Amino acid sequence: MERRSANVEIRAHKVAAGKAEGEAIVYSGPFSFMGDMDPLTGKICAPRHPLEDVDITGKVFVFTTGKGSSAGDCAAWNARENGNVPAAIICRESEPVLSGAVIIAEIPTVDSPEKDVFDIIKTGDKVKVDADRGIVGITHSR
Repeated sequence: MERRSANVEIRAHKVAAGKAEGEAIVYSGPFSFMGDMDPLTGKICAPRHPLEDVDITGKVFVFTTGKGSSAGDCAAWNARENGNVPAAIICRESEPVLSGAVIIAEIPTVDSPEKDVFDIIKTGDKVKVDADRGIVGITHSR
């Protein structure tokens, strides 16, 4: 079995300040704090969602983009108050609702990575996000 490089670093654009690390959960689709995640449990709750019942609390959540909902900020804040937010977020493109939600919930977030994160980061990899410096570090689990 071929082992992937153990240390990869990607530059990205800061959306919300902070630093965090954790196990990656990768989903190549859009996400909303309102309707996709239960703020009381931190689990993906949307019926028939590919990650249904997966707990993203404390994980580095990687997805394509937000899908706006005017209540996204409130849902993210509620999740934060319940201790059920991702440790960090990496997405291809942060739209305005997602940007507001991660800022208010104080989730370190980056977007516009210089490389395709879906080719590089896999679920289970250890990922460090330094949103302040715009750097993502990946240690592969395989």
